[in-house]
Amino acid sequence: MMKRKHKFGCTGAVVIAVCLAAAAIAVMKLTDIGAFARIKTEISLIVDPIDEANVSSKDDDWQLILINADNPLPDDFSVELTTLANGHKIDSRVYPYLQQMFDDARSQGIMPAISSSYRTRDEQQSELDQKKEEFIHQGYSPAAALEAAKTWAALPGTSEHQAGLAVDITGADASVQSPDIVWNWLKSNAHKYGFIRRYPPDKVGITGINNEPWHFRYVGKAAAEEIYKRGLCLEEYLKIIRRTPSASR
Repeated sequence: MMKRKHKFGCTGAVVIAVCLAAAAIAVMKLTDIGAFARIKTEISLIVDPIDEANVSSKDDDWQLILINADNPLPDDFSVELTTLANGHKIDSRVYPYLQQMFDDARSQGIMPAISSSYRTRDEQQSELDQKKEEFIHQGYSPAAALEAAKTWAALPGTSEHQAGLAVDITGADASVQSPDIVWNWLKSNAHKYGFIRRYPPDKVGITGINNEPWHFRYVGKAAAEEIYKRGLCLEEYLKIIRRTPSASR
């Protein structure tokens, strides 16, 4: 009996090990891919710090404020805005860099145009409601539609547009030049003016927002250069420099 029990124990151990491995694989398939990406990112952050000389001064924290579902804007947040010729608005401190970026793009035959800029809380709510309705029309329940909508449009108070630091950029005339040409130019050049592509496809698990090639956020030239060079998103950059600036003027 003892010998039989020993033999069964070995076989059982192998079976258990195989089962555990299979279960682990199944869990990985069910787990949010973004969580796995986040673990990989944390490892890279530890081994590859940024030289302090290339980190923005704390006086520039306003341009690095993290705005997302976990870091909403305060209810009394306000910002001084500059109104552009087309009626769009942006933080006045950002305007010169945005204008220079557009001027340089146009001098190279690129035809960018702003499709969305600063939004009030009510305008952000309307944006979210519109996305929710689109998903309801696709057959989603109201609750599921809201969750799906939040991966495309942020809840009021959690959108960078409300801070006046973000712009959605497209092509001026799609019949003449594809928006993809504009986005590709911005992807390669926006950092030179202090802007980053805020929601790239490989960072969805971290940002919580789907790929948006049109959404560009001002973070300042020093931060934008590092984020571009290292292939980071803003959340990762702030983790490296160990700062999470709050939204205040």
